[in-house]
Amino acid sequence: MRRAAAIDPLVGIEGPARDWFTKTFPAGPTPAQRLAWPLIAAGENAVVVAPTGTGKTLAAFLAILSRLERRVAFEKLERGVRCVYISPLRSLSRDIERNLNVPLEAMRIGLESAETPVKVAVRTGDTPASQRRRMRDDPPQILITTPESLSLLLAQAAWDENWKTVEHIIVDEIHALVSSKRGADLTVSLERLAYKSKRDPVRIGLSATCRPAESAARFLVGPNRSCRVVDASGPAAPVDFDLRVESLIAADEESVRMVTYQRLIRRLRSIFAENRTTVVFANTRALTEKLTHDLRRSIATDALEVDLEAIAAHHSALPAERRRAVEAALQAASLKAVITSTSLELGVDIAAADVSVLIGLPGSVSRCLQRTGRAGHRIGVTTRGVMLASTAAELAGAAVTAYAARRGEVEPLRAIRAPLDVLCQQLVGMACDRDWPIEDAYQLIKRSSAMADLDRTDFDDCLSFLAGELASPAGAYEPEPGAGPRWTSARLWRCKGWFGVRSRRIIRWFYANVGTIHAEESVRVEVDGVEIGKVEADYADRLAAGDRFLLDGRSFEFKRFKGTTLIAKATGADGDLPRWHSDRQSLSGPLALALGRFRERLGFVVESEGFAAAQAFIAQEYLLNKNACDVLIELIAAQIQWSEIPDPTTILIEESPCNDGYDYAFHVPLGRSACEAIGRAVGARLGRRFGRGLGFVVADLGWSIRIPGFDRLEADQLAELFAIEGFDDAVLAGIDRGDLLARRFKHVASTALMVLRNREGGKRTRVGGMSWVSVRLFPLVRAACADHPLLRETKREVLDDLLDAPAAIRFLETRPSIRLRRLAGISPLAAAWIDPSANETLMFESPADALKRLHERLAGTCVMD
Repeated sequence: MRRAAAIDPLVGIEGPARDWFTKTFPAGPTPAQRLAWPLIAAGENAVVVAPTGTGKTLAAFLAILSRLERRVAFEKLERGVRCVYISPLRSLSRDIERNLNVPLEAMRIGLESAETPVKVAVRTGDTPASQRRRMRDDPPQILITTPESLSLLLAQAAWDENWKTVEHIIVDEIHALVSSKRGADLTVSLERLAYKSKRDPVRIGLSATCRPAESAARFLVGPNRSCRVVDASGPAAPVDFDLRVESLIAADEESVRMVTYQRLIRRLRSIFAENRTTVVFANTRALTEKLTHDLRRSIATDALEVDLEAIAAHHSALPAERRRAVEAALQAASLKAVITSTSLELGVDIAAADVSVLIGLPGSVSRCLQRTGRAGHRIGVTTRGVMLASTAAELAGAAVTAYAARRGEVEPLRAIRAPLDVLCQQLVGMACDRDWPIEDAYQLIKRSSAMADLDRTDFDDCLSFLAGELASPAGAYEPEPGAGPRWTSARLWRCKGWFGVRSRRIIRWFYANVGTIHAEESVRVEVDGVEIGKVEADYADRLAAGDRFLLDGRSFEFKRFKGTTLIAKATGADGDLPRWHSDRQSLSGPLALALGRFRERLGFVVESEGFAAAQAFIAQEYLLNKNACDVLIELIAAQIQWSEIPDPTTILIEESPCNDGYDYAFHVPLGRSACEAIGRAVGARLGRRFGRGLGFVVADLGWSIRIPGFDRLEADQLAELFAIEGFDDAVLAGIDRGDLLARRFKHVASTALMVLRNREGGKRTRVGGMSWVSVRLFPLVRAACADHPLLRETKREVLDDLLDAPAAIRFLETRPSIRLRRLAGISPLAAAWIDPSANETLMFESPADALKRLHERLAGTCVMD
């Protein structure tokens, strides 16, 4: 009997690339590499899903490097880009460049070449102008870039020749792009890149936390191409995965911010002492700054022989040079700890890190796995993470998140469909390159996954807007603070079935404003001529000479403004925290439901079996210690005594009196975005019923509405508040009474290039930012053209992306029962998850009517007295 030939585990890998790999990795390829290389060598599109630290980068690149190497050997490697690698983070781009230089150097030696025959270059917003010109004139074979830089390069006709040779496209951390407008923008750019290439490039997507992988595959290749899924993940969580949850509060005490913060500092220091390098995820830039500063100060106070610079901050408001220095120090294992907001969350190689610490909740299982995966980022090494919770609500959320992460229950991806502001920006970018037949442009854009369902009417309306053919302006700007907007010219011309850019000035505007990432206006901070970082303009505008603030973990004193640059000096005194705006983290839908079920089950065990059984249940299922178990049991027992545990199939409404009326806490098993959708619809319906302003606050697992005066809800009036009929209109009415719609319009108008974040020449807008877009431009556009495509996109974004109205409707379609309980005060669960005092006002009455009602109420009080 003939023996079957052994299957070569390095199929597709030849020559010096093969020699380098076998020498460097004697254990052989990982499952991801063994499965991916034959497909890539055969020219098939593929999405590779594998745990963090299992060689996904080489799974994508090594077959491509081997192919290029063979061409070099036969002197057939022509000029031009062969592979485009796209990453969502600039830091990840630099990381990939460093990693690729190792096998490329081995190839150079193996080919006996004087210089590396395959060139790699990084093109991001940090790339100096001289290097950009050099890349254009002498392009690398491997171009590493970001979605924004790719869009910008595709708009430059001078790059067209370089795209003709592209054979492979790699999209790393693909799961981070699927559900965002940034990803939708990238899908159109991929089609434009394929259009410019001589052949349809092979597309490769990489992810550690991608569920379902088929959604990522469709995102990558669009509706008309095939794509193989290489699932080498097994469970989404690594096999060697140690994730623990700790409570910073005890069972018999309330959460006091300063007390828990000091405990946090002490716990972090003990973790630092036990490990070589620690990565701490603080969720926000402000907390990152405070922790870095206070940890350094605590070490200095103890006079320990530890370099204070061994604790570093890393976030997007710090200069690129500083972030690169921190990343290099991590690579060299010379840092004791790095404190980051989210900027090190995606696949940056931190091989030296022993443990990741998550302060507060990451919001999703995917982010939890990404963050913990920064530690033990090596094959065969245990991934270790610690989640620190400072409140009972955080502790419950952390327990449920860790439980799901250990089981690999990653949330399903949900792609954005046909965002019209992204479409507008892409149309301008296409016109910057050359004139286009309208029909050709429409068909090209529809090849992308994000625009596959694009309606022709929406496409034509966007062209009409950009060509200045609608009743509202194609563009606007604020001539001076407080002045009414002035209109600017159309962005495109349209004539006889063609369109193009109107002038070179529009091209310059596009270059300065490309992308879908929206940050508040920022001001550069300099000390002795060196940039320290950036603070937001509205914060800087409030500073007076002598005010102190923290940046890069250090304290600085404001001296003066030099133009739009903030001049400061270093000081050893304490400083205030700069304020950075960012979207608030909230629980994913699956985690919110899991948390609702956890509360219900724990309540059942407490009531039916007692505290000892409840403690055993939490310890065994969720791996919490006795103190953490007691904190949760105490919370649930107090809720049972005061009210009841919300059932995930029920809407529990708790009424409690407040100073000027009644607070109503609504408990539902939904994340913050879906809660806000239902809450605003309920608020609009109540506002119409009572004809007055309401207080509104939203959180995960519920919301609160404050009704001023003596009006109260009655049980027989509740069902109509949750009616599905007219739900979207009710949500929009609730939004319209606040400022959410206007604030989101600012982002949509900016992405669509109706307004410019950066003025010509790359100059930042004045201090004060873009608030005029929400305050003055939004009502003008709505009055002039109520069906404007950007208004439609704003409504779609708010309903579907920001508020998740689809999830809210799915919950209401289950016809949950509704229960109303009248309490003497706010319940423990409402106090833990919802803070009724921090409410937004939804106005349903005129100022005159509100004043009249207040007068009548005061008069009535006086008569009663």
